[in-house]
Amino acid sequence: MLPVSGTLTTPGKNSPRADAVLTAPEAGVPVMFVEVDNGTESPLALAQKAHRYREFFRRTVKPPSPSPNPHAQTGNSVPMWETLYGPLGREGYPPLAIVFTRQVGPAAMNNRINNVMCLAEEYWAGQHCELATSYGSDERDGYTDYTDAVPILVTTLDRLREHGPLGPVWFRFGHPTWQTLTDALDNPDDKQAFTRRQRRRDQLRKQQREQEEHRRERDRQEDLERWAAQEAADEAAREPDPVCQECHGPLESNPFEADPREEEAPPADGVHCAGCRIQLAEPTGRFGRAFRRLVNGDERYPRR
Repeated sequence: MLPVSGTLTTPGKNSPRADAVLTAPEAGVPVMFVEVDNGTESPLALAQKAHRYREFFRRTVKPPSPSPNPHAQTGNSVPMWETLYGPLGREGYPPLAIVFTRQVGPAAMNNRINNVMCLAEEYWAGQHCELATSYGSDERDGYTDYTDAVPILVTTLDRLREHGPLGPVWFRFGHPTWQTLTDALDNPDDKQAFTRRQRRRDQLRKQQREQEEHRRERDRQEDLERWAAQEAADEAAREPDPVCQECHGPLESNPFEADPREEEAPPADGVHCAGCRIQLAEPTGRFGRAFRRLVNGDERYPRR
């Protein structure tokens, strides 16, 4: 007996009694509880057995010693079944296998399996959790939490005889087809699978961000190159600024800085700057040179 209450020797009411308890460590199954159905019980009675097994799996006791199971409950208690059979090494409860032994036709067997599956759904289905794939995103994804779910596997005596227990003879409620024991016990939609998908999504988004940054940088460089090429073309096509024929400096003053000499210089002649126009307008000859020495202090002319 598997006591949902009481003790092992005096179990409480409604405690399940397994027809067999099997272990297959080589198949990744430390323990599996087996119910043999010869067709005398109703589908509802079989579904209620799943309920009683879950009540037993939920029962906790004080640990006799520190539990080696990383998935064990924290605190001052551990699952009672774990103290009896050892840890699974994975999250969740041990599997419950139902072996149908009555010889019936394929349609009748499928109906019986489907009826048991529907009636026991709340015990094996787990809790679905839905999440956004990223902050602020409308894209949704999720996983099934099997922490409080009993994995229920069914098979028939004929299948076991034909393929053996390690062949594709197991149909787990919630899975789409017959599988090997290892595949049937796998949870392809659990949180670990969601985490793997989320990691791939994060990597894809990172790659997309890097590609977008690379594209923007490439566009920026192309814009700079086009701007520089256009500047060079404009510079090459631009006519040179006119120069003074006398001093070869700029013919016109800077438009942003007024040249005070423009006010004293003769009118622009198109060939001389303001400074040269002033010099060219100064008197020449001996009298002019003498006058220039007196006015400007020009010492280039020696006195006679």
